[in-house]
Amino acid sequence: MIEITLNGVVTSLPTNSHIEAVVKMVAPSPRGIAVALNGEVVSRSLWGSTSCQAGDVIEIVTAAAGG
Repeated sequence: MIEITLNGVVTSLPTNSHIEAVVKMVAPSPRGIAVALNGEVVSRSLWGSTSCQAGDVIEIVTAAAGG
């Protein structure tokens, strides 16, 4: 297991987890989701191949309609 900070909360993940698995933990549908890994936006096409490392800081945000 590794520990990351996910949206400000320390979270344990299995070793060798990818961003895609973390997104699925937070939101079952990835529509309107953006991910930043250690302050850098990660393209959706890279979610399945970008590994999480111990100490990573991941922010997942959801777009919301409004005015």
